[in-house]
Amino acid sequence: MTITDDPSADPALALFEAALDCPEADREAFLDGACGEDQALRERVAALLRVDSQTSTVLDASLADLAAAVSPIQEEEDAPSSAGQQIGPYTLLGELGRGGMGAVYLAEREDVGKRVALKLVVGGLAAPERRARFLLERRVLAKLQHPGIASLLDAGVAKDSTPWFAMELIEGQPLDRYCDHQRSTVTERLALFEQVLEAVAYAHRNFVVHRDLKPSNILVTPGGAPKLLDFGIARLLEDDAQSTALTQSGVAPMT
Repeated sequence: MTITDDPSADPALALFEAALDCPEADREAFLDGACGEDQALRERVAALLRVDSQTSTVLDASLADLAAAVSPIQEEEDAPSSAGQQIGPYTLLGELGRGGMGAVYLAEREDVGKRVALKLVVGGLAAPERRARFLLERRVLAKLQHPGIASLLDAGVAKDSTPWFAMELIEGQPLDRYCDHQRSTVTERLALFEQVLEAVAYAHRNFVVHRDLKPSNILVTPGGAPKLLDFGIARLLEDDAQSTALTQSGVAPMT
């Protein structure tokens, strides 16, 4: 996040830039030493760090996300939001994320003790095109079996006719944050990038174009393995008629 071309012109901005280079666990100690007894300066730097840590901004949102935000559809009508709800054989434990096309939940199948990321269509009953694109994403994931792509595990339809699918649960950080947190060298970053390219190339060989490649859609596991996520606006070239029908002029669900 770049605040100014010359952060040294403002002590708070200069300290903010320096604090970003510190591991999160060491930032408090850094601010103690750098700010001394100047509480006003410390509060300004802390406020900048809080803003920088936020993951969702208007500029990061897709057109579909922004449309969903002002949609008259109520959240409870879009997808279940309470923990404990049963979807197929899975129990929802909490929401992991939400976008214009679907909501993703941490869910558990108790009979086998397995946790998954379960995705439900958002506003599918009110917006048939969302439902169609959601079902297309499900078909796309069913085609892809690669260690660099989060795999499809299960799929079905809830009691209220809402389609869902369960994916491999990836515990990791977005690609850019992982590299910054690990202080990765250029060589290490390029090695990760090469692994991402291998996953993308595999998808292309299977006639799938992701169309929304960005760091937040690539999680890196604690072991350093990148995983490509969110094929919500992907295009399936093998079934170009359906993909083209969902790719309307002037209605691009892009970021």
